[in-house]
Amino acid sequence: MIHKKIKKKTGKELPPSTEEVFDLSKGRDIVNLLVKYKDNESEIRTRFKNYLAKFIADEEIAKNYRVIFLYDSFGSIVDYDLNKIYESISDLSGTKTKILLIIHSNGGSIEPAYLISKICKEIAGKFIVTIPRKAKSAATLLSLGADEIHMGPVSQLGPIDPQVDGRPALGLGNALEYLARLVTKYPKSSEVFAKYLSFELDLKQLGYFERISESAVQYAERLLTDKELPDGLSANSVADELTYFFKDHGFVIDRKEASKYLGKYIKEDTPELKFAERIFNRLSDFDLYLGSWRKKSLVISGSIDKGSIIFTEKK
Repeated sequence: MIHKKIKKKTGKELPPSTEEVFDLSKGRDIVNLLVKYKDNESEIRTRFKNYLAKFIADEEIAKNYRVIFLYDSFGSIVDYDLNKIYESISDLSGTKTKILLIIHSNGGSIEPAYLISKICKEIAGKFIVTIPRKAKSAATLLSLGADEIHMGPVSQLGPIDPQVDGRPALGLGNALEYLARLVTKYPKSSEVFAKYLSFELDLKQLGYFERISESAVQYAERLLTDKELPDGLSANSVADELTYFFKDHGFVIDRKEASKYLGKYIKEDTPELKFAERIFNRLSDFDLYLGSWRKKSLVISGSIDKGSIIFTEKK
């Protein structure tokens, strides 16, 4: 506890403060906070929110931007994220204020990701995405609309791999292609596979999954249309390759490979990225202790003051 006497200019002493101060840049203090307020999650959130607000206010680079977040280590981009981000930037319309979006995401639904990118681009004087670690799948799609994508040595984009109920939309088609190769190699197995597929496969589902993947290409192409891409590449060719070429959701597209697709829009080791790295380290540390002590995960959508900071059940 802090018991510090403070004197006014008059020389009179103020009563000692009884509010405990936690330095949330230190693991010990994070644990102390989580333990002290184990039955008061609202207080933990408020303390952490105030800590982040001060951290951002003290950063000189942040004064040039409206700083917003899409931070979720385990969950998916959903309509809720779209709503909170829109609430965090809607007042900027017509002001030419620059937006700095810090992304840490495995992806999610392509529709809200596309709309987040679209509204940030429309509202901002300049829309910058920083990726201290990962922006996968739908988060990669979102990033394509930015005026600049700032990446470091361990930053990664990924294939645009839309998910349906937690399963890759392209997975069913790829599985059928694999079975077709097996039947070609082992013709006598065709009857067995045919019977199996007749029981397990809904052809309507196959068509639906393929249309979702085609939609991802269309959304990516729209976000890329006005960009000056490297020689020989077009919005359609980049969108198509990012969706269909890579075969694994987690495939790493680092800054060097990303620059082959996006050219001058990839910026490396900038002050914006270094700021994002510093705040990411704070977020990931808090997230780690939150998971260990409360079995929950940190999720931030939008700005610190107008967005949402929630603790979700750890998956």
